[in-house]
Amino acid sequence: LFIYDQAYVCLQNNTIWKPDSCQECRCHRDILICEPAVCKNPRCDFQKGEVLRIAPNTCCPECASGTEGVCQHEGQTHAPGTGWASSECMACSCAAGKVSCTPKSCPPLSCGRGELEYVAQGECCPKCVSTGESCSFDGQMFRDGEEWHLSRCSKCVCRNGATQCFTAECQPVLCSQDEAMAVSPGKCCPECVPKPCSVSGKVYEHGEQWKKNSCTACVCDRGEAKCLKQDCAPRTCEKDQNKVQRPGKCCEECVSSKGSCFYVGLIGPIYLLYIKKRCLDQHSSTR
Repeated sequence: LFIYDQAYVCLQNNTIWKPDSCQECRCHRDILICEPAVCKNPRCDFQKGEVLRIAPNTCCPECASGTEGVCQHEGQTHAPGTGWASSECMACSCAAGKVSCTPKSCPPLSCGRGELEYVAQGECCPKCVSTGESCSFDGQMFRDGEEWHLSRCSKCVCRNGATQCFTAECQPVLCSQDEAMAVSPGKCCPECVPKPCSVSGKVYEHGEQWKKNSCTACVCDRGEAKCLKQDCAPRTCEKDQNKVQRPGKCCEECVSSKGSCFYVGLIGPIYLLYIKKRCLDQHSSTR
């Protein structure tokens, strides 16, 4: 079977094509089925200078650096000339958009009599430990002077066969009105972080973006939802054209009234365009 689209192009049954970068269509007998593209939230970090960008011939936005020379490393954005610790034993820096990582330098170590150099698990640099008695704790052996963590808030140390454990004490935290108290992953004590946004029962983190509707985009800024509505320019159509509002689009478009077909319904995310008999009749009359 064959059908005709709005431009009078003959399409064979089961043909699949992309009329634009944001939808894929296929012909099924006398029905044209178009599925709009589904874009994921790119979660740009506006605080670090990232901006939204839609690359040519693509539909979905992506995060792009708003500053020349910035570096991307392990999901983080770093400004030119800055340095950071990639791990306990690796130091990195950003220069001209390129990341350079080198092993962390350890201070010179001079152990005294009766001491040995020892690199504890999870640490980078060696330290001097005495040759005293080891400690047995929870089925494991620890050398004299060795430290280990029971949790993120407590640690123990072996002192000549005796295990001593300590729990961290957190200082009082006073947050401002646009901040909330939270304990970051890997840390023990609470700290102040930007407030999230609660919109229609859904929580968005600081810097997170979402679409309120086809014309309005929003971003969470320290507990406040800031939205920007797209403005549509006045549109005047030709005599043989009609104004239409396409699903997922904000502004009206002009389409030819000759050979046009009608939206009959919406089933899930799939739009069904039934080819009416008069569409074919109009096409036949133009030949």
